[in-house]
Amino acid sequence: MSGQAWESEEIRPSTVHRAYGRGASGFDAYVGTIPGYRTHLRVSASRMGLGDGPGLRLLDIGCGTGVSTEALLTTVKGAEVVAVDASTEMLAVARKKNWSPRVTFVHSRLETLAEAGIEGPFDGILASYLVSNLPDAEHGLRLLLSLLAPGAPLAVHDYAVGGPRGRTRWATANWSYLLPMASMRWGVSDLARYRMKRVGGAGGPEQMVHRMERAGFEDVRVQTVGGVQQHLVHTFLGRRPDEPDLVGERYARSSAVPAGRWEVSPDPGPGPDDAAAEPVTEGGPGDPGYADEIPDEVREDTGGAGDAGADETGADEAENPAGPADPADTEGEPPTPPSGNRQV
Repeated sequence: MSGQAWESEEIRPSTVHRAYGRGASGFDAYVGTIPGYRTHLRVSASRMGLGDGPGLRLLDIGCGTGVSTEALLTTVKGAEVVAVDASTEMLAVARKKNWSPRVTFVHSRLETLAEAGIEGPFDGILASYLVSNLPDAEHGLRLLLSLLAPGAPLAVHDYAVGGPRGRTRWATANWSYLLPMASMRWGVSDLARYRMKRVGGAGGPEQMVHRMERAGFEDVRVQTVGGVQQHLVHTFLGRRPDEPDLVGERYARSSAVPAGRWEVSPDPGPGPDDAAAEPVTEGGPGDPGYADEIPDEVREDTGGAGDAGADETGADEAENPAGPADPADTEGEPPTPPSGNRQV
């Protein structure tokens, strides 16, 4: 069997978590080479506008090795965070780090959270690079809606590339940087190629906004990030209506099936309805989303090497291993979470 045939059989939406598992040990090194990766996650978390965190219960769905978990801890200080991922290997890397006792790690897929003992309501949800990996994006968004408290926000932090210009920019970013670095630092170049094709065919910001609105979210907004990832990575915000959508919630809960059987028709990308979606007004890198403003410390280039620090408020400075970055990207690595850990 050729390598290409193996890749096409092995990596698909319902099994992509296994590919992430193969690359778990190299994931942090890989994302550490992407300019602004951690800062952009902090910006998306801040854009939910949650303010001070004590008393808030947040869900980090698709937490991976905990980079997005750290973003929530540092932007919504004092919140309780339930961090979930479908890959045991990615979670194993996350659990080796030092964490606040407010963090609980859970091994589960989105559709089996109740079986893992995790139920809503949550005061906010961060889904980073998750929706583009789901077998059916709209179905997954309905499940996320059902987990939110009325009025609570969802932040989808993900790639979205639309139109010839966006797809060309995405292809250039992959062939010139992301794919070579994935081969050198991540060790799963087949997964990187899979992601390149899937994101490239999933539609642009308009399609994502359209999916969120169909799933029942209100006040849906989109903002891009800064630097070399501008107009590639976006924050998509939406709120659960104050009046609960009981029909939508029942649909989401009744259509959740065990992980081994979740073979919902794969999201084919933009369909006829998506193609007719009206253009959206995209906020720029400085757009605060639901927040009044993005604090300077969220966007600050702290220069950290990733996970070497000792607490939430400071980390040892180290040279960025990525080499020279785009001059427009002034964002760097965030502080490291505090010590302690709870696991499920």
